[in-house]
Amino acid sequence: MNPTDLIRKLHQTLPLVRQWVEDTLVSHREQAVPVDREKYLRLAHVFPAALLKKTGVVTVTEAPPFPPLSRMGLPELARFEAMPITGVTYKDIFFVRRGQRTESLYFHEIVHVVQWDHLGVDRFLMAYGAGLMQFGYRRSPLEAMAYAMQDDFDRANLPEDLMGGIQQQTEAIWKGVAALF
Repeated sequence: MNPTDLIRKLHQTLPLVRQWVEDTLVSHREQAVPVDREKYLRLAHVFPAALLKKTGVVTVTEAPPFPPLSRMGLPELARFEAMPITGVTYKDIFFVRRGQRTESLYFHEIVHVVQWDHLGVDRFLMAYGAGLMQFGYRRSPLEAMAYAMQDDFDRANLPEDLMGGIQQQTEAIWKGVAALF
């Protein structure tokens, strides 16, 4: 199948994925703990307090929830359903596997929270899905950005305007995929 057909299928599947995200958040919202209660001091120095207060984390013992994309009409993305992920973000809540909770992983997931917030649900899902289809997981633009910033966080080498940088890079990624839709 050519990339244009895959993008069309992604766009058609968007309502199902959006509803799955909403249902997942509703079913886990009470388990979410605000990140600002986690006492990760470095996060408090690089992200606004309001962001850490509104962002929730749910600790899971099994794999974090991931949409059943193959059953939603995207069998081309089935391999991503079986990936051994340690964390995943949906809007302003992220899920982390117990035993994998690190400040570095939290940083990575909070970058995704900012991306979701900047793009909104539909544009984030389309940009993320297009990135998976075109480049795979690790080289998908939104993931590559979060990993690069996570590396900078780990080396204590972040830009002065972190939030502005995340938003600018996220917007550039969107502009790169928007023409596909």
